[in-house]
This record gives sequence, C-alpha cells and structure tokens, in this order.
Amino acid sequence: MIKLCVGVETVDDLLEWQVKRAEERRKKGKPASPYHDTRMHPKRADEMLDGGSLYWVIKHFTIVRQRIVGFEAVEDKDGKPMCRIHLDPDLVRTKPRKKRPFQ
Repeated sequence: MIKLCVGVETVDDLLEWQVKRAEERRKKGKPASPYHDTRMHPKRADEMLDGGSLYWVIKHFTIVRQRIVGFEAVEDKDGKPMCRIHLDPDLVRTKPRKKRPFQ
C-alpha cells in the first residue's frame, strides 16, 4: 500500500512525529503503537496482513516503509466510517523510488 506522507520533509521527521504521537497516547492511557487512518478499507486487506507494508511517499519519493500489523473499523469525529491501519513502529528505509503525483 502506498500513502502520501503530508507535512513531512524527511524520514527522521516522520519518526519524530510518530514518537511524539505515541507519547501523547501513552499519557492518555491508550495504546502507543503507530497507526494511519484512511477513508476506505483495502479490498485485499487479508493479503496485506501476511507481510504487507505501507510505503510512505515523502517529497515525491517512496523512501520508507512500515509493516502493516492490522486493520480496524473506526469512525471520524463526524461519525463517518474510516479504516485504521495499525503499523509496526520500525521504519525501514528503502531504495528511493520516484513517485509521480497520485490520488
């Protein structure tokens, strides 16, 4: 799965952001593991759980990935259904690969 990492300049920025968010959740007594919320549940989610990863696009390059460890149905603040993608905390750098704009 490929996702655009908005507001992040480097892999270190992504790591710093995820650590900060984990600490905020830990203080509230919630699980600290990283996750990403998205509108649509992946059609091939079961296949992704068997070793799949979320590849982050930073500054037009796919340069880091995180292993997907689970999916959860959640709602946003307005009650609309969302999919929460639970991620392994380890960021794995990849060979930089140019990624053209996508939607």
